[in-house]
Amino acid sequence: MENKEDKVEKLETVVAEPSEGSVAVAAKKIGFGQKIANAFKKFFTREHLKEFAKKHIYDICALGGLVVCLIIFTIIPPIINGPRANIWRPISVKTLISQVSVYFILALGAVFIYLMGCMDISVGYQVGVFGAVFILVTNSSNLIAALLLIVIMGLACAVFNAFVGAYVKLPTVMSSVILMQLFNGALLSIFDDKGINDLVLSTDISIISSTWFRVVALVVLALIAFYLLTFTKIGKRSRAIGANKRAADLAGANLLATRIVCYCIFSVFLCLGAVMLIAKSNSIASSDTITYQMDIMIMLLMGGMPLSGGMKGKLFNAIIGTFTYVLLSRGLSACSVPTAYIMLVKSLVFVVIVCLTCRKPGNLLPR
Repeated sequence: MENKEDKVEKLETVVAEPSEGSVAVAAKKIGFGQKIANAFKKFFTREHLKEFAKKHIYDICALGGLVVCLIIFTIIPPIINGPRANIWRPISVKTLISQVSVYFILALGAVFIYLMGCMDISVGYQVGVFGAVFILVTNSSNLIAALLLIVIMGLACAVFNAFVGAYVKLPTVMSSVILMQLFNGALLSIFDDKGINDLVLSTDISIISSTWFRVVALVVLALIAFYLLTFTKIGKRSRAIGANKRAADLAGANLLATRIVCYCIFSVFLCLGAVMLIAKSNSIASSDTITYQMDIMIMLLMGGMPLSGGMKGKLFNAIIGTFTYVLLSRGLSACSVPTAYIMLVKSLVFVVIVCLTCRKPGNLLPR
């Protein structure tokens, strides 16, 4: 007979070395589905939700603004002006996508410089000149040569912006003022001196104006921008510069190189936006782009982008802000609100967002 000590030893061995079946049961209990359930349970705890809301308050407000616009402008316009004012009719959706595509591309590019705490108020004039040059060169030569020329012009402007900020020690907004004046003069020489209001493209680019092409282009460009901002040094360094320029410099981030690359990416997106704008009507007018510089700023702020840049800025801000801004414009128009009052509403929204989100220690302006 086994004594009591042998029985105890065997029992301890069984407990210490569980059978394969018990291991399988335990693994099954904490499988993939259980992990997902635990993650959801952890996320929806009161403490975690409170922390998440505090950390992402601007993003939540931006998304809430988009939802409010969707609800209001889905219900109100048909009540005021009948079913024809419904913004979700096929023709209205097509127009909405056409308008969104230009702003969306410009906003994607602007994210790269706004993350650094910089801004460019020459956007509208640059897009206008790029579009005019594109049409003039395409009509006299070919489309590829025109696209290459405006890209080279954009890259030259990007390098100018970066170097002025680095060596002259001027805020980048001041260098963009210089570019704004130069491009404004170029627009006047192209249109006013010739006594014309618009330029018409002789080459057919109707494929670019199709809805399916615009949607595919926006998705592809958004994925490219997301990759650059998330998985490359450019995106990480641009955020670090916006958060603390001195700390980024000490950490080894090449400030000048990062600024040049970010402005070059921005300029390429401006060129693509100019081509997308031309594709809407196969032409461009002198007054088509003069409000873009403020439009882009308002869109990013509506999307929750801090004007000072930094780690809280993200591509999400550009996407939400663009759709909110365009939906606000289209919805107010569908409600028969005069253009002057639409501009007033946009201005009020801009002032309110700036007052709520753009306060910085020491009352410093963005760089």
